[in-house]
Amino acid sequence: MSSIEEVALRAKVSVATVSRVINKKTNVSEATRQKVLEAIELLKYQPNALGVLLRKEFTNMVLVLLNSVDNPFFSDIVKGIESVALEHDYTVLISTTYGDKEREKKYLELLQHHYVDGALLITNTLSRKDIDDLNDQYPIAQILEYVSESKAVHFSIDFYALSVTILEDLIQKGKKKIFFFLMFFIDIISTHQKYQAYIDTLTKHQLPILTKSLESYEFGIESGKKIAQQALKDQIIDAFFVSSDLTALGVLEEVKKRHYRVPEEIAITGFDNTIFSQLSEPALSSAEV
Repeated sequence: MSSIEEVALRAKVSVATVSRVINKKTNVSEATRQKVLEAIELLKYQPNALGVLLRKEFTNMVLVLLNSVDNPFFSDIVKGIESVALEHDYTVLISTTYGDKEREKKYLELLQHHYVDGALLITNTLSRKDIDDLNDQYPIAQILEYVSESKAVHFSIDFYALSVTILEDLIQKGKKKIFFFLMFFIDIISTHQKYQAYIDTLTKHQLPILTKSLESYEFGIESGKKIAQQALKDQIIDAFFVSSDLTALGVLEEVKKRHYRVPEEIAITGFDNTIFSQLSEPALSSAEV
């Protein structure tokens, strides 16, 4: 493996000049730059990545922190982030926490130790104080899920308005006994907004609130089956409003197993409009985010 000293000797320049070319400094003549680049190519020299990072003020890396990539909805968001990052010569480090606070803390140390320049928080367990403390020191942004009144910038959607639209559509189609359930965390903004929309819309139409309190369930088809099984056992339901498409598929399987006609007898609406909603039979209604 060639060294920087061998490149300098080949190009007949100093090691400092080779370093300036590698780091794209402007105080090098074009003729000298070309000599150095030719020597690098001839010798197949690869700069030590860690050494380069230590000499640079920025790493050109950004941390993307999310719960998991099991839901294709988040996969699409990550693809978008990577696309924009590459356009600006940034590399994306994707880290999944699965709701583990210690794991999350470990990844955030990358930010604190300056291994990354900033962080995009798609899902996290941080408190308002935690986020504000990070925001005071580093460039961070909250994506979709955010902590209300925190100082850090956030980019999200109006989960409340979208949920009201879904529920109004179900009611307009004659559904009066609507069951709502969510996946993952209770204490996140999307959950609060969806559930508040459920309460407000059904109250407005003087319909029964079948989901009287929130419980967090695991994400996935099997979870959807179990929840639907229990819900249908306990009460009469003519519509399910589910917070994710994949779990809505589990609800659909259980409903079909009981020989209900979908959506005539029981309607099922998911959230995010992922590929899961399009491949089911019948196709699921789902909120386009």
